[in-house]
Amino acid sequence: MTRVLAPGVFDVFHIGHLNYLMAAGQHGDELVVAVQEDRAAERQKNIQLATPLAERIALIEQLRFVTEVVSYSDVFQGPLLRALNIDVFACGDEYGFDPRYTDQLKTLQFCEENDIKVVRIPRTNHVSSTRVRAHLKQFWSARAAKATELPSGVTTLGSFNGNQNQVLEQTMRECSLIRGAAERHGARSMIDLGCGDGRHLVKLVGHFDQITGVDFAPELVALARKKIDAINPDARLELSASDILQYKTCSQFDLILLSGITPCLDDHQLEQLLDTIIQLAHSNTCLLIRTSVAINKRIDLINFFSKELGTTYTAYYRTQGEILENLNRTGWTLLEACQLYQHRTDTAVWWFELVRTSKNMLRPDVP
Repeated sequence: MTRVLAPGVFDVFHIGHLNYLMAAGQHGDELVVAVQEDRAAERQKNIQLATPLAERIALIEQLRFVTEVVSYSDVFQGPLLRALNIDVFACGDEYGFDPRYTDQLKTLQFCEENDIKVVRIPRTNHVSSTRVRAHLKQFWSARAAKATELPSGVTTLGSFNGNQNQVLEQTMRECSLIRGAAERHGARSMIDLGCGDGRHLVKLVGHFDQITGVDFAPELVALARKKIDAINPDARLELSASDILQYKTCSQFDLILLSGITPCLDDHQLEQLLDTIIQLAHSNTCLLIRTSVAINKRIDLINFFSKELGTTYTAYYRTQGEILENLNRTGWTLLEACQLYQHRTDTAVWWFELVRTSKNMLRPDVP
């Protein structure tokens, strides 16, 4: 049995503590949690603890994945690691880097000398990404059943109060933006990540030499195939029922489209997606993003019940600044940005056009 030790103070137990312990427990068979006692913690941190040791231990003992809870005093963990026969020492990203806590360095050295594996637990998201992704897949799979009711597309959710003529009009506008970008950049190949029921693809298959659509809801991919076969059965098109975060191909594309997919991803998953699209892009690839944007401040809705949709859904509405910061950090330069429409008092749908070129290409009139 592999035994993991996760030390900490755990005062005012919160979701960050829970995620830290859950992640630590994944590195072994038994998780031992070490809780620093009151006097030592207060002396070390120069604070007054809000929760006494007995209560902190009692809270952690109720976690079903915790094998044992002990308390300790000294920051140096060597004797505790030896006495408890620990195989893996779990700590945070910052452990050992603060010069005030030299005993943390001694603990890391002890682990190295005694063949104890050290795992660093990064700050994790406040909800289980795996669980949210499972709910998300169920949500979008269920949307496919509304294809007859929503012929212009099942992925626009509550936009235009479901008015199908307005949805179709907006789709035509967005496809015009895509074709215009393709002409400006000489794009002959395109990939639509999160293609849904093919709302865009069905109107674009004749415009590109190579076109690929990817979506993790097989029911939506089947709808896209049915729509496209009905108008162009000989279209050069590849459709894949795959999670875009795990999608692999040797191809690189002139144009990458992300339509409505980024709000479905938490911050860690968004980082994964941006890493993925780098692999799909060459030096002159154009990236097009259609996404809902929070107008004033970020809005996170997790398993949120929508009266309008009659079901729960999860969405992360980022501000325009946050979106562009993530893209700039991964090497994308903004060329165009415009608001398509505003469908809520605190969110609006925006369109971004970006390229992988130097920043001196940025148009002076782009905000």
